[in-house]
This record gives sequence, structure tokens and C-alpha cells, in this order.
Amino acid sequence: MVPFLGAVFSFVLNPAKCLEATVQVVGPQATYGLKVLNNTLYFLNGPENVARIWKYKSVITTPNVQTFVLINVFGMARKAVKMYSLDDSGIQPDPIQGSDVAPHNRIDYLTHAGFHKLLNGVHLPNFYRRWSSSFVRRLESLCIGSEWREMPDIMHFWEGPLTASLNEAFAGPVLEKLNPNFTDNFNKFLPYVHGMMMGLPRWCMPKAHKLRDGLNEDVRQWHALARAQFKESDVAEDGDTDPWWGSTAIRERQKILGSVENWDYDSIAASDFGLLWGANINVHTAAIWTIVEVFRDPSLLSRVRAELAAANVTDITSPEDIEKILALPLIQSVHSEVLRLRVEVQSVFTSEKEEIRINEWRFPKKSLVLVPTGPAHRDPNFWNTRDGQFPLDTFWANRFLAYPNDPRSGPIRKSEAAITKASRKQTQDNTPKYISAGMNDSFMPYGVGERTCPGRFFARREIVAFCAKVVNELDIEITSTEKDFAISPAFYGLGTQRPLKNIPFKIRRRKVVC
Repeated sequence: MVPFLGAVFSFVLNPAKCLEATVQVVGPQATYGLKVLNNTLYFLNGPENVARIWKYKSVITTPNVQTFVLINVFGMARKAVKMYSLDDSGIQPDPIQGSDVAPHNRIDYLTHAGFHKLLNGVHLPNFYRRWSSSFVRRLESLCIGSEWREMPDIMHFWEGPLTASLNEAFAGPVLEKLNPNFTDNFNKFLPYVHGMMMGLPRWCMPKAHKLRDGLNEDVRQWHALARAQFKESDVAEDGDTDPWWGSTAIRERQKILGSVENWDYDSIAASDFGLLWGANINVHTAAIWTIVEVFRDPSLLSRVRAELAAANVTDITSPEDIEKILALPLIQSVHSEVLRLRVEVQSVFTSEKEEIRINEWRFPKKSLVLVPTGPAHRDPNFWNTRDGQFPLDTFWANRFLAYPNDPRSGPIRKSEAAITKASRKQTQDNTPKYISAGMNDSFMPYGVGERTCPGRFFARREIVAFCAKVVNELDIEITSTEKDFAISPAFYGLGTQRPLKNIPFKIRRRKVVC
């Protein structure tokens, strides 16, 4: 344990640099404390320690991080946010023992259950269909011809159609019809989030607050129109989709939030604004990083196109085709390597009722325990670098592929004895297999514990489907250099990291030679 690092200024101003420097001193599997003013933040590392988090499903909860975000970022009234602070019942169907929160005020569990139903439950196929259909329609409307077109930033170019498609899949078409600039304003708001999370007042960030006020008003108008116009007969034959609320999950969410004490229509609007922001902030950036890596390596691009052609993938809106894509080993490896390299999540835990015991560590009750992905994702004791050929701070498309006749392949580092033993087994079929098993406590791009991101199943679909669609239909030339891929410190710990600078590129419709 590092008892005192005196790192308040470096941690607040540049947490990425501060924590990376600490890990270089103590190692990627060390658990340590970081003194920030009068508080100690505990950072838990090492797969054996991370695995033990699951033991405390009933007593470890995420602290009031979400209340802080709802107030500072989305402008929710404090009396409404207080209902999160009072909810100590957990996110399981049965409340934590000792909790006396009324069933209709179990806001944490009720909203979490709704997320699961939409994003990895019975409604996932409909949700994916709505997103993919909307994205394909928007892609066709982009001004991309057969001649090269130079563009200043690949992130900005793709964020628009990806964000609009996901918002439509969640909430239907009304938001964009009420305000055609909603998507643009939504994405303009994103860079201000870091400053707003620091609690900077309105006079320091007038544009950010103006954007937030406008976005909240757009959501309020959508809600008012939907409440006035929706009829049960508007629900489509799939029993889910409707043109006003968008989906069963959003309709049910309105009833749930409307019954919570101290909540009004403004509170529900701020909550749904936060829902859309949380859904969009990470997945699109990861999807765009994926095509950046594919298109900047001609050899990899050829391999991905060959894999898609062999599988006869032609329509990402088709349930059959998305299942084909999800089974392709190379695309899955590329997708996972992007998440390993580009995602920095700080999963935060606390226990209000008892100390947390993780192997030899004891954390006092009410202390903050953070599980960062960065040290785990770049731990040389766990990951295969092929004897240093492919360092962990670089992208290697094959990292998650295991070739039957290559004992040095696969994502996990092997001992020389294991490599020698495996080399004696040779097969006629050397087709690579995508490997994801055995890494839950070292590969955790969606967080760890019972609050692992409920959107991970949809996110995987969006990322690989977007990659397949763009690779099949477009040519892209990345015209920037490696230095343009430097990561912005502003988004550290929030999920998928964004580039500090623009990534210029050229684009055209693909000319397929028959």
C-alpha cells in the first residue's frame, strides 16, 4: 500500500498521467491508496482481487457517482436526485437486507431492470433492428460519391449518423422532428462534460449550460407530445416499437419514473437526457476506432473484406447476417483489441454497512474502491505480446486469435513449458479461433461486478455491424499520422478514450471489381 502520494493537483488536472505514473512504480497488479485532500481512493488491481468483487454482490454498491453526474451534468433538481441517495436497496429483484425503501422508490433496481430488458433481453433484436435500419438509411443519404472526398475528422463525420440512429432506436423519430439540430447539439455538448463534472459554474461555461438547457427542453417537448398523442394502437406488430415513445422500455420507464416520490416532468426529462448520453458516449467512439485501425492497415483491410465475403455478409439489418458477423474470428479480434487498447473505465464500489474484504486487503466501510481497466488491459504478466513483438500500448489485430498450429498465439501469455507441450499437437486445420474465455478479471471494457454495462451486447453488435457495413461499401484513407491518435485526458475513466486531435481522412464509395 502506498500510504500517501500527495497527488491532489496532478490527479484532478490529469488523472491519466497521475495513475499511469503510479502504476509504473507499484506495478499493474498492485493495490494502492491515493490520498486526495482528506479522502483516500483505493485502487484494486490484479485478476485474483478483481474476481473477489463478485462475492459482495449483496453489500457492495456503486456510490452516489450517478447523483453527482445527474446534478452537475444533466441539471436534475436536488430533491429528485436525493431519491437515488436514499435508495439503499440494490439492483437485484430482492432488496438488500435491512433496506426499507418502498417498492415504487427502488429507482436503482427498476431502471437497471429496464436497461437489461431493452439491451440484452427480449427486446434486443427489435432494438438492434431499429438502430441498423436507421443507420443504413442515414448512410445512404450521406454525400459520398465514387470520387475521393477529403474530410477533416473521422470522429466528427461518423458521430452524427451513429448518434441519430441510436437515439431513434431508443426514443423514436420525434426528437429529431421537433428539433432537426438535436443530434448536432447533443454531440456539441459532449466535450463540455469534463468541465461540468468538475462543478464549474454557469458563468464559466455559458455555452455548455445553454446547450444543456436546450437539450433538456427538447426532451421535455418530446415527452409532452408523446404523453398527449400516444395510443396503444400505435404499437407496431412486434409489440415493442411505436412512433411516439419509441419502444416498450421507454414507455415503461415513464410509468416507473412518474411514480417516484419528488419526481416531476423536469426530473424525468433530465433522466432521459442522461439515458441517451450514457448510451451514446462510448459505443460510437469504439466503432469509429475499429474502422480507423482496419483502414490504416491495407493488409488487415484485405483480410477483413475476405472474411466478410466468405461469409456472404450483405445486409447488416438481417438477423441472419448479424449472427454471421458475430461469429467471424478476425472481426471479433479487431473489436476486442480496440476495447482493450482504447477503453479506460473506473468501476467504483463502496459498502455502507461493513468493511470490504478482498483477499488480504481490508477496506473500511464507506471508503471508495476503484477498479481501473488500464493496468489490467496492459498487464504484461497476463497478455501475450509474442515476446515483445506487439507491445500492449499498440494495436495488434491478431491478439485475440488462437491458431491451432501456433502455440504462441492467443491473447493470454503462456509459459515456455506450455508452449513446448502445445507444439507437439499439430492439426490439418489451422483456422484461427476467436478467444474470449478465461479473461473476465483481466479484460473488462464494460466494467466489473453486478453493474457491468447492460448495453454491452448491443454495443458489440453496433461495433461489428458498423465495421462490416463501412468496410464492404466504402474506401477510406487515413491521412493523419500516429501522433494524431494521442488520447485526450478529458475523457479518462469515462469509457472509450477519444483522440486529442482531429483525424483527417479521405472517403469514397467502393469500386468493386467483379
